[in-house]
Parts: sequence; C-alpha cells; structure tokens
Amino acid sequence: MRTDLKDVVRRAILRTIHKSGIRQSDRKIAEEAQAYWGNTDQNNFRSNSHWRGDLGLSDEVWLELGKPHVCLLRNHLKIAGLKQPLRRIVEWGCGGGANAIHFAKEAHEYVGVDVSDASLAECQRNLNEVGYENFVPVLIEVAQPEDAVDAIHEACDLFLCTYVFELIPSPEYGQRLLKIAHHLLHPGGLAIIQIKYETHESHTRTRRWGYRSNIANMTTYPIEVFWQLTEEVGFKPQSVSLRPKDDLVHDERYAYFVLEKPKVRGPTTACELSEDCQ
Repeated sequence: MRTDLKDVVRRAILRTIHKSGIRQSDRKIAEEAQAYWGNTDQNNFRSNSHWRGDLGLSDEVWLELGKPHVCLLRNHLKIAGLKQPLRRIVEWGCGGGANAIHFAKEAHEYVGVDVSDASLAECQRNLNEVGYENFVPVLIEVAQPEDAVDAIHEACDLFLCTYVFELIPSPEYGQRLLKIAHHLLHPGGLAIIQIKYETHESHTRTRRWGYRSNIANMTTYPIEVFWQLTEEVGFKPQSVSLRPKDDLVHDERYAYFVLEKPKVRGPTTACELSEDCQ
C-alpha cells in the first residue's frame, strides 16, 4: 500500500475512533506509559528518549536538538532586557540529555526529572563527559508527577519541558504539570514548554487510547486553549512560537510557549497544587 494511501486510511480510522468516543482513563494510560518508559528494550525507546548513538539519535541530530531551545531562552531574555543569572534549571523529561548539554552551562545546578532511571543515568553520563558535575537526577512515576515537588527542595529560575507534553496521558494531566512548574519556579522565573498543537483536522486531536500506538500524539491542545490554561494556573504568557515542521525529529505541529511566573502575587496567580493532584 502506498504511503499516501496508508495515511488516508489511518486518518479515516482515527476519525472513526474519535466519533465513537473511545478513551482510556488517565490511570490506565499512565500504567501503559510507565511500562513503556521503564523498559529500554522497547521499540524506539532510545530515539524517543533522545539518547545519543546506538539505536538512538545520530550525533548530528542529538547535538543540534537543544540549540533552538537555548536560543529561545536567550532571545527572550534579550528582548525583555533581563540578565538574571540562572542558578537552577529544572528540566521535566530530560531523557538522554540533548537539552541538558546546552542548558547546563547556563546554570549552577541542573535538575533532571524523568520516569526512566536509565535515561537519568544516560543524561548524567553525557553531562559528565563535558565536565558538568552539578546534575541532580529526580526519578518519578508517570502516575505521580507531584512527587517531584517533594524531591526538589529549592525553587528554580527556569522550568524546561520539550518533547514531553505530547507523550502525557491527557490534557488534564498537562494541567497538573503546569501547576508543578508554577510551584517550582521563583517569582519572576520562566518556563519554556513545548506542546503539539491541534488544528481543525481530526487526526491532530488528543488520542487518549493505545499508548504505544499513539505515543507522540497522546495529548494535543488548540494553541489558544493552552495559552488560557497557563493563565488559569497563574502564569503570564510572554510569547508563543510555532514550528509546523521539525526536520530534526521528523514531526510536526510544535508550539513553544515562554511563560513567566509573576513577581507580584495576586488573585490570578494564587494557584497551588490542588488536592486532586496529590
């Protein structure tokens, strides 16, 4: 079957599933996600986790992957006239360190959060190779992301999360992550969060079923919905930039949000971790 015909059939199947209302609970999807990321022998685990080398990403791709994200941070700081030092960066979903090797030099301490202990070890190994020794690994389970709050004892200046939100169980789970990010940041701190954005086409919508089959398309958001969601959590969105195609990872529909945790706490920023997230 030709590739374009396969794509037509796949999209027709997805439309049928969406119309049928088939969906799994967050708990079930979290279990499937934990099983996937907990087993390095899974198909494409190393490339999906952004490991370097064997069965992972080529040196060329791996070394380039984090550079646009560093540029996004530097450009924002320049435009905003900020020169604040970054004492601590928290990266949510650090994988094999493709972001970390670029961002770690920007901060005294780099905290990597992941659901895979193998990825945390790989990230640390790559940072050690470039002489960075202030890496703090934090292992969590997919079902309990709030555990990271207890493990990270000091606030951070930057919360970084790329190539992760499309992998999470649901949009509601994403709200939990936004609350965690807001909680972990200093007032005035920044978050850089990338999502996959949804369009009018049904195949771009949140899947909510079959984790292994839909791994990179589990959760999507309309751009304006995610912007509003960050405001509800207490962030002040600063910008959003779109990348309709990402040739490095051969994927599409990426939106990068730069968010600020306001320095002055007011009614719209009083958003703490809710009881249902505990």
